[in-house]
Amino acid sequence: MKNFFSDKAFFKNLFLLIIPIIFQELLNSSVNLVDNFMIGQLGEVAITSVGLANQIFFVFNLILFGINSGASVFVGQYFGKGDFTGIHKVMGLGMLLSLLNAIIFVLAIIFAPEFLMSLYSKDPAVIAEGVNYLQVICPAYFVIAFIMAINAALKAIRKTHFPMITTFIALISNIILNYLFIFKLGYGVKGAAMATLCARCIELTSQLLIIFGKKLPIITNIKNYFNFKKDFVVSYFDVCTPIILNEIFWSIGISVCNMAYKFSGTDAQSAVQITGTIQNLFTVMGVAIGGGCGILLSNVLGYGDVEKAKDYSKKCMVLTIIMSSIMGIILVILSPYIINMFNVKDLVKDYTQKLLMIVAFGLIFKTYNYTTIVGILRSGGDTKYTAILDFSSVWFIGIPMAFLGAYVLDLPIYITYAMVYSEEIIKGFFSNARVRKYKWAKSLV
Repeated sequence: MKNFFSDKAFFKNLFLLIIPIIFQELLNSSVNLVDNFMIGQLGEVAITSVGLANQIFFVFNLILFGINSGASVFVGQYFGKGDFTGIHKVMGLGMLLSLLNAIIFVLAIIFAPEFLMSLYSKDPAVIAEGVNYLQVICPAYFVIAFIMAINAALKAIRKTHFPMITTFIALISNIILNYLFIFKLGYGVKGAAMATLCARCIELTSQLLIIFGKKLPIITNIKNYFNFKKDFVVSYFDVCTPIILNEIFWSIGISVCNMAYKFSGTDAQSAVQITGTIQNLFTVMGVAIGGGCGILLSNVLGYGDVEKAKDYSKKCMVLTIIMSSIMGIILVILSPYIINMFNVKDLVKDYTQKLLMIVAFGLIFKTYNYTTIVGILRSGGDTKYTAILDFSSVWFIGIPMAFLGAYVLDLPIYITYAMVYSEEIIKGFFSNARVRKYKWAKSLV
C-alpha cells in the first residue's frame, strides 16, 4: 500500500482531472435529485411519470455517451500526440452522429409518445402525464447533443473544470426555473420539462461563451471539423461502432428491465425511480475515477508509453475499490434522511430503503466495472470485447432476472432488484480478467 501511494505524479495528474469531474457528476445528479424532489411534491403519479418518461432520455443519453466516449478515445490520444487537426475531425464526426441520434428520438416522441410511455407503464394517469412531459422536453435533445459533444472534447484535452462550471450554471438555473414553472405558475409536470429545456439552453450558451472567450484549441474553422477522408472515417468507426452499439443495446436492456418493473406496480416503480436518482449521487466517485483514468490512459497511450499505462490502470482499479467502499458505507448511514425528503407514501419509502441497501452493497462492483470498461479497456480501443461483455450481462442476466422476479414469480421489488443487480458481480470477474491481459494497452494514433 505504501508503494501504491508513492507515485505522486500519478495522483497529482489523476486528481487534477477527477476533482472537476466529481463536482460535475455531483451537480448532474443534483439536477436530477432536485427535479425528483420538486416533482415528488406532486405525488406518486407525477414522480413515476417523469421518471419513466426519462427512460426515453436515458436511452438517448447513453447512445450519446457511446458516440462521445468513442470520440474521446481518439481526442485523448490525439491530444497526447499534439495533433489538433485530428481532434477537430473527431469532434466534427462526433457532432454529426450526436445530432442524428437527437433527430431519431425527437421524431419518435413527436409521432408516438403514447406508445413509448405504454412500454413502461399500465397506469393511464402515468402515461398521460408522461406524454405531456415528453412533448415539452424533446427540443432539449438537440441542445444536449451539442453539450455532450463539447464536454467530451473538453475533458479529453484535460479542461475538465469547464464542464463543471457550466453544469453548475445549469443546476442553479434549473432550481430557480423549476420553482417558477412547477409551483408559482402551476404548470406541474409540464413545468418541470420547461425548466429543464431552458436550463439546458443556458448551459450550452455558457459553454460557447467560455470556449470562444478562452479561445480554446478545440475551436477552428467549421470546414476543418468536416475535413475527414475515408481512411479516417473507417478507423473511427472500427473503434467507435462497438462502443455506440454497446451503449445502444445496454441502455435498451436497462430500459427493458424498467419495463419489467411495471408488473410490480406503480409504488414499486416510484421506489425504483427514487433509488436510481439517489444511486447516481453515490456513484459519482467511481464515475469520476473511471473518467479521469480514461483521459489519463488515452493521453499516455497517445504519447506511446504503454508500460506507464499498465501501471496507471492497476492504481485506478485499487483506488476505485477503496473509494466505492467508502461511498457505500456513507449511503447506508444517510439513506433514511434522504428518503424522507420525498413526499411519497410509507410503502414507497420502505421499498426505497431496501433497494438502497442493495445499491450500497453493489456500488463496489458497479463502479469497478465502470473503471475497467469505460476507463481502461476503451482507452486503448478494446471496444469489441466491452460491447460483448455489456450486451451479454444485461440481456442474458439482467433482463431474464427482471422478468423472472417481477412477472413470473411476482416477487417483492427489492428481491427482483437484487436479482438484476447480480449481473454487475458477474461482469466484474470478466472485466477484471480482460484488463489484466493488457490487450487494450496500445496506441491508436
